Amino acid sequence: MHLALLLLVACSDGDGSLLSGEGMPAVGTGGKLPIAIATGGEAAFTPPASDAASMALSTPPARDGNRARLLINGEASLIARLDLIAQAEESISLQALSVKADSSGRAQADAMIARKQEKPALDIRVIVDAYANIQDVQAQLMYFELQNAGISVQGFEAFYLHWFNELNAKDWLAGNKRFHEKYLVADGTRAVIGGMNIGDEYFRCTGDPVLTWRDQDVLVEGPVAADVSAAFVNNDDWFTGVKANKPDVLNPDKYWEQWQKRHPAVDKVMDVALDAQREADATIRGVDLDKVCTGTPVPSAQHTDVRARFVRARPRAGETHIHDLYLSEIQRAERSVIIQNAYFVPTADLQAALVGAAKRGVEVTVITNSKATNDIPIITTAGRARYLGLIDAGVAVYEWHAERMGEGTVHSKIATFDDTTAIIGSHNLDPRSQGLNSEDVVLFEDARLSAELATWVRAQDLPMAIRVSRDQAVEWADPASLPPPQEKAYPWTDPRFDPGAFEYWLLRQIEINL
Repeated sequence: MHLALLLLVACSDGDGSLLSGEGMPAVGTGGKLPIAIATGGEAAFTPPASDAASMALSTPPARDGNRARLLINGEASLIARLDLIAQAEESISLQALSVKADSSGRAQADAMIARKQEKPALDIRVIVDAYANIQDVQAQLMYFELQNAGISVQGFEAFYLHWFNELNAKDWLAGNKRFHEKYLVADGTRAVIGGMNIGDEYFRCTGDPVLTWRDQDVLVEGPVAADVSAAFVNNDDWFTGVKANKPDVLNPDKYWEQWQKRHPAVDKVMDVALDAQREADATIRGVDLDKVCTGTPVPSAQHTDVRARFVRARPRAGETHIHDLYLSEIQRAERSVIIQNAYFVPTADLQAALVGAAKRGVEVTVITNSKATNDIPIITTAGRARYLGLIDAGVAVYEWHAERMGEGTVHSKIATFDDTTAIIGSHNLDPRSQGLNSEDVVLFEDARLSAELATWVRAQDLPMAIRVSRDQAVEWADPASLPPPQEKAYPWTDPRFDPGAFEYWLLRQIEINL
């Protein structure tokens, strides 16, 4: 049913602006960018005026006095996450698009359950995206266990009643506006935030090169972590509010309340089912992570007195703050822009900002997936159609080819500007993140952390990529020059038939892929 709903809402984008390529306005701004353009000095990002409470949560001011440490790749992030869970005294808040019941996912779930048993008053809450996980039966059973242990799991509903929450007569696209934020917060004072979902491919625990991904998180401690925590509470309130405003028959929480009044005989039946699942997952539950996650964490510096700003964007609320932040930072860059982004399908205003930066002498570098490494290869096809104008302006576009070195997808969503500021978070530079997914990032106004990240990307990541030539970009920009597809193609899936229709179809595929 969820797939049918996604396909349904993907068939139209209302006024046609959401997923159009050239001439695409910034969603929610009428095409006018709410940005104070600057050429240096103080940060120029100025979000548009809106509801004061919403602004306080989605675009709080920059905070001084933080500590921050880069978590380069999943080995370092997994250690930091397990440490936060073990040390939490008051609260644990976890949000991700997907939370899998594989070795690393089970380890974190089991750690939260154990911590809850040690400290029953500990407030532990989890938010997952309903549709991204609904087909994963193992994950659904894990969420059931978490909730049975007294840990709230929003985005999960017992008895597969998730779809009740997506019924919205006022917003028929609600079912396609996914929760893509990714962070773990402990006690409202420490947080891991970045590009990683919960799964072995992110934490590099599979032993399979294809599922050994390059991703980026950051550990922050201090006032900015409180802003992340406040955003989580706001998201949690949204889920509970949606259900509270529905009639009891459409409120999944009422069914859970009834479940908790179940007869003891039902527990015995469920215990048998769960025991069978545990036995089937014997290689996962209680796994020795030191043996599974064998990679060595990348050492990184602990930076103190870091100035940082949390920024969130919720298309459900008409927000495009992160997209606007990227535009602002690109427009004010003077020396360098480095973008590493898993799914790079830039909209017209982002292309214009990158072209403008390159033309005024800024060294602009973009690293994104090749078709060989992209876990959703069709997104690379759509992105390639936009390379030519960037390359002609002097932008260096690189495609990830880590398969040559025994690794897989680059999943990070990071950027540095002049080696003095950096963005780390969940936001992809594609139409889905701009117009459909809720996202979050942290802007670091700290030359030490930014230079450390830029140095790693230049020295370690660029050798994993290959620069795109102009000849390649010309071929990809002219679909009519492509060879016939090997498989039978319908007119709307064959780029030689109608490039405009092909791009329209490509972007629809991006819209329905999570």
